[in-house]
Amino acid sequence: MKITGHKPTQAPELNSGKARDAQRGEGQSRSGEARDSASTVRKDKTLITHRIREAVDSTPDVRADRVAELRKQIASGEYRIDPDRLAENMLRESLREDIE
Repeated sequence: MKITGHKPTQAPELNSGKARDAQRGEGQSRSGEARDSASTVRKDKTLITHRIREAVDSTPDVRADRVAELRKQIASGEYRIDPDRLAENMLRESLREDIE
């Protein structure tokens, strides 16, 4: 390579304003598409969250039918506690809490 002190020659299409504008336009449309896509994803997540919240809000905190049945069994003396099952469930829940 010979160094002459002259400016290197560049291809005219790279120096033209049209080429720069075209490149800028492509970048802007791509970033615009990305923005639109991100906006769509955000809207979808918001909609899903809203639907989940509605489902949770419409579900009663207490199953009244099950509570009534248990009260009836307790009052009649029919309700029995399985100590092994109770202990197993307590241990399982305790381990689950420790892991989380």
